[in-house]
Amino acid sequence: MRIKRTTPRSGISRRTRLTAVSAGLVAAAAIAVPSANASDTPATFSSAELKSASDSVLKADVPGTAWAVDSKTGRVLVTVDSTVSQAEIAEIKKQAGDNADALTIKRTPASSPS
Repeated sequence: MRIKRTTPRSGISRRTRLTAVSAGLVAAAAIAVPSANASDTPATFSSAELKSASDSVLKADVPGTAWAVDSKTGRVLVTVDSTVSQAEIAEIKKQAGDNADALTIKRTPASSPS
């Protein structure tokens, strides 16, 4: 009994496959590199943008929040306790509008009554 090989063994098919795989890897690297570089450089915000973001947190008027401009990072640090829902956090970001990227939101546990 003779078994016939169905996959080609010619050099042309190997080169074609190698070229296709190489092109795919190059395309994947080209897509990944710009996004990696974008996250390495933090956005800087002007004092007017930070003030506007801070004012929008005040306008959102969500109980259980505290905020301040962090001069070290150049962002508005918003601290929310466990009573603040995801919808309320979304409302704060919505109120900030274009300056929502200037907000850093951190969650802390709610304090128990004494």
